[in-house]
Amino acid sequence: MHKRINLLIFVALLILAGLYFVYSKINSAEQCAKAAGVWDEVEQTCERTLEQTIYENLAAGFPITMRYPETNKPVILDKQEKIGGGFYLRGHYQDLLQAAADGKEAVYERASLYLNISKMVLLTKAETGIIYFSAPFIVNTAGSGVYVYVGLFSYDLQSKNSQHLDSVFLGDRIREEKITLFDNMIRVDFLAHSKEQAMADYPNEPIEIYLQLVNLSASS
Repeated sequence: MHKRINLLIFVALLILAGLYFVYSKINSAEQCAKAAGVWDEVEQTCERTLEQTIYENLAAGFPITMRYPETNKPVILDKQEKIGGGFYLRGHYQDLLQAAADGKEAVYERASLYLNISKMVLLTKAETGIIYFSAPFIVNTAGSGVYVYVGLFSYDLQSKNSQHLDSVFLGDRIREEKITLFDNMIRVDFLAHSKEQAMADYPNEPIEIYLQLVNLSASS
């Protein structure tokens, strides 16, 4: 009887030891980094994902400055907005085209930029000092166009600052854009308007494009 109890205790201790080993391996700084999480040294736990951390930092005290397509002029995205279940960072662009003269008002080019953080995709591992990520963004002008781009960005884990490195135009009023990483390339899937469709219709033509990633200093 005592031998059986001792055996059960021994087995239970082995199970507990195994569970502790597995738990400690999952909740280590190394495993947390591989899972794109943020390691809490005090609590010794893996907290938010890196995507969440980047979003929170960019949405709070470290707003990202993007380059407006075509002009490359800086636009600070310092507002947060939730649209259709997605989380966006928003900024306003304004460029003087013609100064006021002879009683005529000044003419401006105006637009709003929306960076879709909900569709952010990390391109390098979290262990490196600089993280690269890609995300779609929208340029909504005062006219009828809603132009969608895919952007390449860097994020410094130490300074918490981000840089807008490059942009590729996807289309006008496209929908359901999705970014997927393939080694040193990214694939972007989306729905565009077919030739038979009106621009007011929901697009139904599936498109996929591949973009080559060049000079990402952080290896994956």
